[in-house]
Amino acid sequence: MPQEVEIRGRLDRERLDKLFFLFEKTAELKDHYRRLSVDLSPGFDPATRSWPQPSGTDIRLKKSDDEEKITLKTGNPSNLERTEIEIKLQPGQFLSALDFLESLGYNSGMIYFWESWEYIYREFEVKLSKYNLDYAVFEIESSNGGDVNMLAHDLNIFPYNPGEYKAAIDWENQNIHCLYSRQLIEKILKTSF
Repeated sequence: MPQEVEIRGRLDRERLDKLFFLFEKTAELKDHYRRLSVDLSPGFDPATRSWPQPSGTDIRLKKSDDEEKITLKTGNPSNLERTEIEIKLQPGQFLSALDFLESLGYNSGMIYFWESWEYIYREFEVKLSKYNLDYAVFEIESSNGGDVNMLAHDLNIFPYNPGEYKAAIDWENQNIHCLYSRQLIEKILKTSF
């Protein structure tokens, strides 16, 4: 199973604009999409909108424009390396896959929706994602052993440490993202795709 090395961090609007400007001139745009992601990972507490005892298994159903897939990540979320397994779906299978996961007992979690730009820059994949006008994040991934932290340093962006990453997820879940409901998923699918 493939191993990925990945870091994430928050971007203010000025830094996001500077990265867009830099990448427009020096990077290859790999993809641009709107993403709907349903996180049905075990251990979710709807009252706190969090995973107080993470299981080490992340289960997400994702739709990026016409591409749909189920993603399973295993390992400690604060580790740089995690195992990731993806199952690609045929377009239009999103709700059927949701039915499948719900029938297995995965029926509680969060809904995320954002817009992303994925770039290839110096042999790394750099993703810039906007959740709203004032909140954006980055991800830097390497599958060939490149130093993701060195690239972040070169770009003058700062990855979360494990505590900051959990705090950021908790803040986003309280202030940006929505609790999972089938009705809200159906509404987003009708109005945004």
